[in-house]
Amino acid sequence: MFELTGRSDGSSKFAPGHRWGFFPSGAFAWNLHNERFFKPILESEAINNIKIRASYGLIGNENVAPYLWQESVNTWGWTMRVPNSNFSWEKQKQWNLGLDMNAFKNRLSLTAEVYHKNSYDLIYDQFAVPPLTGSYTLVSAVNIGAVENNGWEVSINWSDKKDDFSYKVGAMLFNNRNRILKAGYNENDRLIFKGNNDQIWYKGIPINNYYGFQSNGYFQNQQEIDETAAKMPNSRPGDIRYVDQNQDGLINDNDRVYLADPLPYYNYAINIDLHYKRWDFSALGQGVGKRTGRLAGQEAYPVYVDGNSNDLGAPRVEYVADHWSPENPNSRFPRLWTGSTPNTLLSNVWLSNAAYFRVKSLQLGYTFPSIGKSVKNLRIYVNAQDVFTLTKWEGLDPERIGSGNGNYPRMATYSFGLSASIF
Repeated sequence: MFELTGRSDGSSKFAPGHRWGFFPSGAFAWNLHNERFFKPILESEAINNIKIRASYGLIGNENVAPYLWQESVNTWGWTMRVPNSNFSWEKQKQWNLGLDMNAFKNRLSLTAEVYHKNSYDLIYDQFAVPPLTGSYTLVSAVNIGAVENNGWEVSINWSDKKDDFSYKVGAMLFNNRNRILKAGYNENDRLIFKGNNDQIWYKGIPINNYYGFQSNGYFQNQQEIDETAAKMPNSRPGDIRYVDQNQDGLINDNDRVYLADPLPYYNYAINIDLHYKRWDFSALGQGVGKRTGRLAGQEAYPVYVDGNSNDLGAPRVEYVADHWSPENPNSRFPRLWTGSTPNTLLSNVWLSNAAYFRVKSLQLGYTFPSIGKSVKNLRIYVNAQDVFTLTKWEGLDPERIGSGNGNYPRMATYSFGLSASIF
């Protein structure tokens, strides 16, 4: 099987002369089990069908607000957005290789895939430009940088039946690695995001990275603070001691470094279905094998911070149990505090292992074939969702890593139900 596609898309969101893009693609697949040389294997039923496939294509992205290429001014006549007459489509080149197979009298099914994505001319609508008009918020929408994603995915299922017992077991595992190829117009450019100093792009690191300060323990006493030249103002015993990366005697933005990748790796899921006579049981579990999360907001800081980072306070058990004090100098977390503090800056102190395994659902049911003349297939079941989670994450929920301002962890839910056909 062979397929070629060519499409031309236009969008008025882009500048005149750059509104149209041509995006071709091609795909190839081969059913090997239909070939004559494969007949002996089919007759042995070791493999029932097998297909290999490949594809390559170029696609475009126009998922942006309209008319970002135009100049915009505020009500006072200040220019807020500089026009860009070259603003155009974001583009992505991608290839895929895949395998689909059934084997052992169709009891085993397997799907495997590997892919590579190269995204370029990325759209960034908050690119800061020199304030030529005197406006300190001057921005422009540009096509800038390139990012690649490499990944693979495998899913496998096994099913069988013997007498009154049948079962199906399945598993899925996939992984994706992201890397910035170019952050600006040149390979060595760096891009700091407007309104988010904790995120920076440069060649070789993943997008949405953690970029902050490296810690070197906590200040233990006032003498240690006085003898340290590079420190934050108003430092107190129990505060984070940041590393002076450039050895200039100051702690500032120049001392921030790449800390970690927040993206999840080795995502997996496992499902089981069992049937014995009129009984049925199903289970689903899923998780992430490797991930680094950031503790922030109410999930990280003690009682009160500053009305911005955390205006309510919901200290975690982990913080209360292992914060700095003269009696606990080798603690996991810094001292307890209220009010503003440099301890809330992004650093490796607030990064935590967010890998987990969670039992998402368990269900047990029993079916009565008939009750009287009117009720058929009455099934009674009990169900449990989010039963338990295995993790070292120090926040509330490793599946919902975000702002850190959640008040409650995910709760387990238990239910009882029935279903039937009437008449």
